[in-house]
Amino acid sequence: MKQINKVSIALKPSVYSTFRALNNTVSFTLGEYVDNAVQSYLDNKNALLSINPHYKLEIQITVDWTAKTILIVDNAAGIDANNYERAFEPAHVPLDVTGLNEFGMGMKTASVWLADKWCVYTKALWEPVERFTEFDLQKVTSEGKEELIVIEKSKPQNEHYTKIVLSGLSNHAPTPNQMDKIRRHLSSIYRKFIRNDEIDIVVNGEKLSYPNYEILCAPYHKTPDGENIVWRKDIDFELGNYKAKGFIALLKTMQNGANGLALLRRGRVIQGGGEEKYHPQVLCGQTGSPRYKRIFGELELDGFDVSFNKNGFRDEDDLYAFMEAIKQELTAPEFDLHGQAEYFRQKTKEDNTKIAKEITSTLKKETKPRELTKKVQEAETKVQNAQYVAQSETLIQKAETLDSHAEAFQLNGINYTLRVDLVTETATDTLYSVTQENTSQYDSANSKRIVCKINLAHPFFTRFDQFKRANNYQPIIAIFKSLALSEIMAPNRGTTFASNIRLLFNQYILK
Repeated sequence: MKQINKVSIALKPSVYSTFRALNNTVSFTLGEYVDNAVQSYLDNKNALLSINPHYKLEIQITVDWTAKTILIVDNAAGIDANNYERAFEPAHVPLDVTGLNEFGMGMKTASVWLADKWCVYTKALWEPVERFTEFDLQKVTSEGKEELIVIEKSKPQNEHYTKIVLSGLSNHAPTPNQMDKIRRHLSSIYRKFIRNDEIDIVVNGEKLSYPNYEILCAPYHKTPDGENIVWRKDIDFELGNYKAKGFIALLKTMQNGANGLALLRRGRVIQGGGEEKYHPQVLCGQTGSPRYKRIFGELELDGFDVSFNKNGFRDEDDLYAFMEAIKQELTAPEFDLHGQAEYFRQKTKEDNTKIAKEITSTLKKETKPRELTKKVQEAETKVQNAQYVAQSETLIQKAETLDSHAEAFQLNGINYTLRVDLVTETATDTLYSVTQENTSQYDSANSKRIVCKINLAHPFFTRFDQFKRANNYQPIIAIFKSLALSEIMAPNRGTTFASNIRLLFNQYILK
């Protein structure tokens, strides 16, 4: 094993400053580090398992806004002496170009895009030293540096890891409001490895997972009384130099974010990850159509070149023509998935008519004379009692939080975070509350946080038998989220005292 004291960074120093102008996203940039770790694991899988049969690749990404650092740590096989110099020279293509890090630019461009300074500690499996080097963009550009000093330190041969520390973060670095989206995007990109339980990716303490969506099992729309069919088509298709393998299916329930295609290459999603699903019109139809909302799938492609930052395929015209050819696989008379997606309806008008009659029948049985009058009068009395309202609000604000979920959105140049807190408090008859919190960490002139607390101990949830499992709560949670957003946004349209709707609602919902 040769000793390494210096490593070339090859490019003229001024070129590094141009990396900041590259068109990229935080998720794809962080994905470059994940690619390197996954490829190191794949290249050395047998060796890693030989020293620990229970080994599992783990990648930790931690963003610290106080220290203004990003830490990426993995327990893959490290960067060995044969690849070390190559790893730091931009555009020095790896010996094996069939892997995830085929362009030889990932770590360098990603690090400069995210930060002014970065350093790398790496310990390669079966080598006796850890290697450390650091990059300072200001020094490299001002002093014309084309080499970095490498420091070697003795370590046990069976240790293996890479740790990258980014500091002096650029304006591209992730913000707190972006973290949920980043988690969703990374989990989507690396879904295949996550589902196979080969790797753990942990972002700011949260382990990533990716769902398996339920597939429609129903009769063909032309024979509604026929047998149920699982509407999934396995794809193994070849056209010239291009190949596709995977599946296209129909969602059991139309769901935004689950529909659309994900296009993979070498096990990694290239196009259609996160919220940016791929919806070729020839397969998915017009935006908003039943076909658009129901078709989903995953296709591993071969033969297509990818963009430099691996966020899309370069041969767009050929890709669309390829999708047109695949359409023939979905329109065969013996398995018309295309037609089923467009014309299948889970509820007919007759179904809804029957349900409507059953609802009104139940309401008639439950309605008692003068009950509504009494309920309205009691609600008005309570809401007009300022002390009572304040006490109820205090109780739910201090209630024990069982769990929370947050999601971000933008409106009129303002970044919002909507956080749903699931709480338990039996001493109040408040079902849900809404506040707009002001915190120095999150809120500024263009950043707001809305908190909707939902009281799972409220009698409403014990009155109805259907509230037994988590999925049973999703429709009512969606309603509370909409009410919370409406209350906060209504003043923008001239509404005053929007909270009165919530105060009255919390009283009317009582039995």
